[in-house]
Amino acid sequence: MKFTLLGERERFRGRVFTLVDREVVLPNGRRTVLNIVDHPGAVAIVPVYPDGDVVLLRQFRLAAGGEIWEIPAGTREPGEAPARTARRELAEEAGLRAGRWTKLGDFFTAPGFCTERMILYLARDLGSAPADGDPDEVLRPHRIAFREALRMIDRGLIRDAKTIAGLYMAERRLNGRTSI
Repeated sequence: MKFTLLGERERFRGRVFTLVDREVVLPNGRRTVLNIVDHPGAVAIVPVYPDGDVVLLRQFRLAAGGEIWEIPAGTREPGEAPARTARRELAEEAGLRAGRWTKLGDFFTAPGFCTERMILYLARDLGSAPADGDPDEVLRPHRIAFREALRMIDRGLIRDAKTIAGLYMAERRLNGRTSI
């Protein structure tokens, strides 16, 4: 479906994203102005130990009203390859490095208003790495049995979309139920 971009006006430029108004002619011929959050993209990582334990973060998120459970993740720096972002974020947030990486897939986090595309990785053969997290992050890594993490989703304890998607996609890959 084709659309026509007629114009653009920047409303706000932040550290992580830019808010723009885009005037467009939609595929149905209607003309409108859409508010779009331009985001450089991000990665998320499901770190899994050989015994099946997964590393989850208990992270403070102001927008969520407190601490939530998440997998390690982070925003790509300008020009940074997604795999490099994944290695950097795994070290910064979980204090880990991985010897084996598998891309699980990618998805848009909120395509109704945001350009952010998140690339999801499975990290295995884990070892320690220096953790020098960002100064604006408050988090604690926890090692949890994979089955328990899935039960946490069922019980409503994990409510972060990337974490839910990541755990289910990793579980499918680890159990041979995907062809990618």
